[in-house]
Amino acid sequence: MKISVPVCRMIFVAVFAACLCSCMATPELKTGSGMSMELGKAAHLVSVVALSPDGRYAATRSLTPSRRVPDTVMLWDLAAGAAVKEFKGPEYTHSGCLGAYTIQDVAFSPDSRYLAIGGKGIRVWDISAGTETITFGGKVWSFAFSPDGRQILTLLENGSYLLFDFETGREIKRFKSGDGVTSTFSPDGRYFIGPYKDAPFSPYYVGKVSLWDISKDAVKSTTQKNIGMPISAAFSPDGKSALMGGYRNDIVSLFDIPSLAETRTFKVRSSSMHNSVQAVAFSPDGKFALTGGNDGYIEIWDAATGIVARAFQAHLGGPWLINEGVASLAVSPDGRHIISSGDASTKVWDFATGNLIATLVTFADGEWIVTTPNGYYNASAKGDQYLKVTVGDKQYTTEQLRESFYRPDLVKLAMTGGSLREFRKLADVKQPPVVTIVNTPTKVTKDEVAINLNIADSGGGVGDIRLYLNGSAVMLDNTRDIKVVSKSGGISRTYTLKLSNGLNTIRAIAFNGDNTMQSSDATCQITASFLGQARPSLYAVVVGINEYKNPKLQLKSAVADAELFARTLKTAASGFFEKVSIKTLTTVEATTSESIINKLKGLRALNPDDLFVFYVASHGTVDDGEYYLIPSNVGSTRTEKLKTDAISQTVFKELIANIPATKKLIVLDTCNSGALGDAIQTAMLTRGMSEDTAMKILGRAVGSTILSAATSVQDAIEGYQGHGLFTYVLAEGLSGKADKGKTGYIKTTDLADYVDSEVPLLAEKVFKKAQYPSISINGQGFPIGKTQ
Repeated sequence: MKISVPVCRMIFVAVFAACLCSCMATPELKTGSGMSMELGKAAHLVSVVALSPDGRYAATRSLTPSRRVPDTVMLWDLAAGAAVKEFKGPEYTHSGCLGAYTIQDVAFSPDSRYLAIGGKGIRVWDISAGTETITFGGKVWSFAFSPDGRQILTLLENGSYLLFDFETGREIKRFKSGDGVTSTFSPDGRYFIGPYKDAPFSPYYVGKVSLWDISKDAVKSTTQKNIGMPISAAFSPDGKSALMGGYRNDIVSLFDIPSLAETRTFKVRSSSMHNSVQAVAFSPDGKFALTGGNDGYIEIWDAATGIVARAFQAHLGGPWLINEGVASLAVSPDGRHIISSGDASTKVWDFATGNLIATLVTFADGEWIVTTPNGYYNASAKGDQYLKVTVGDKQYTTEQLRESFYRPDLVKLAMTGGSLREFRKLADVKQPPVVTIVNTPTKVTKDEVAINLNIADSGGGVGDIRLYLNGSAVMLDNTRDIKVVSKSGGISRTYTLKLSNGLNTIRAIAFNGDNTMQSSDATCQITASFLGQARPSLYAVVVGINEYKNPKLQLKSAVADAELFARTLKTAASGFFEKVSIKTLTTVEATTSESIINKLKGLRALNPDDLFVFYVASHGTVDDGEYYLIPSNVGSTRTEKLKTDAISQTVFKELIANIPATKKLIVLDTCNSGALGDAIQTAMLTRGMSEDTAMKILGRAVGSTILSAATSVQDAIEGYQGHGLFTYVLAEGLSGKADKGKTGYIKTTDLADYVDSEVPLLAEKVFKKAQYPSISINGQGFPIGKTQ
């Protein structure tokens, strides 16, 4: 059933086109008190949102009237709070405005398997397979699937309605219309309703409502002065009535089906602008009617009484000629959420309260971001670069907030009905300190330099202090509650860093007292010229743990995996580095938290050009918002014991950051669920971040490439060729298969790509299970070995 149709599907004459060609806007991001979030880059207007019948996916169509940029459709996984795939329309053949769009409409098949995109023809995509299955011809303005999914009804540019067989693409019937605007199937598939106009363009013309009986080729029409030209329509779930909204009118009519007798009218909010009801919908139980207009408000009506139950502003209002305000809306199948589009965003609302749950935004470069009102967000690799946050009267960048508020897991929790009340709000975060680099030379003739920092407390205290060399963390000072203040009004700190020959870029940051927000960067560049620098060496610590203090945690192939990785790495690295040092830890005594920590602390004398690799095959989990590596000394997996016996993300981050090598690769083949028990799994899904999130945050914090075997809700698969699947694929890549460009070298980026593509394929093919590695690439990509 088609839910709504935006104004942009109408034909507007050329006299208005010149003022409408700007279809860009900066969407409003609703937040809690004391803070505001805004996007520093305009996004394209979102004119259509379609919801899959199972409620999992939403598809949004963005208007991009440009000779160079085609229209786009973004497919969103609502349960995950993330974009899945972007579809681009064909290139423009002219530079028109309204009517020039190459994508006009989107719809899902009734079984939620297919996504259809219509404009210059209809392209149908199999969502799970990611392939195009069939294409229908003609310039399409609007279309809808029949309830049984066997037919597609299309409204062509010339006003004709065509009914196609979905499987074959064969035309079944053709219906003539005066000038169609949209088409909507009744739930039983017997009727479709098509509002159309029968007069030349005029702001005051009267439109008609027509009902077609498909089986009889019969049509019934009625003229409706109340709603002007109908532009939005929806059948009730029982098919006994239909809603109609009109262009430049504030009346929505409820019609009886099939008589088309008007049974009730709803007068929407009045505003200073000319009203247009651009979107209408029913709740799944049929008790409520929803309307959305160009003033930006959604109103929820009691369908039986005509009384407004709730009303709230969902989007920025806009002129009646362009698709601002509420352009399109839908209600989730369970009736819990409203999904609306308008201005340059798609928003998810709580049906019962009208509270905002999340805002979804896409940009012309394909990047995207999903935000929650309390500041948590999920984003594509560079999507959050456009987000700006103001707390109090000060503005901060996303980079300063990323480690605390980049939380895809909390976005997912909010989207699936969970509450974020127990989590801190962005508005509660205290200000970070101000960091400057002082009295530091720009040129040196030796391999180290003293970096002098001045850190001014802005009222939020001082937490971690970090130094980065060429993008990789090489020093982390976690001194707390610093009280010493110099005469200049700041805290003075001096750190000695090793340098590489040539240009060195130094970056310094400091966090507030509770490490929730980092300072703005302080940077400097130092050119070093010195003699006697050796070729880079490779140092690796490889850990495999089969036996634990708790017998329930035993693993079968972790030691074999560690030994395989160590052998393969040594073979690939031999002759490529000045020195190759690989320490393999597999005994119970060598794999305690104390032993692993001491081994990593012993690497603080490395040079900046050296390579450091850390591999561990073990258990790992995320509990109470913290990632934990499970060493052999762990018995109890209760949160309190994990904090004392395991290696926490905080400790792990400090250990890795204080290894001065600028090229670091971290590989975690850790099992997550299963043996760790239901209690830990429950904690991961409700209180803590996912491992994928943890790895991305950790990677950004230390500037390293991190490869992790599986996300937190999956088991890393054991038992493939005597090894874990992830490590087996990793070793194959290191042996040369990752060098798909035949360069003769294995680069960390090539290895990441190989693991990312091959592990899911083998997991599905061999085990009929899903396993998706977590990949976080930060800092420098670098060769780790040679192909033989």
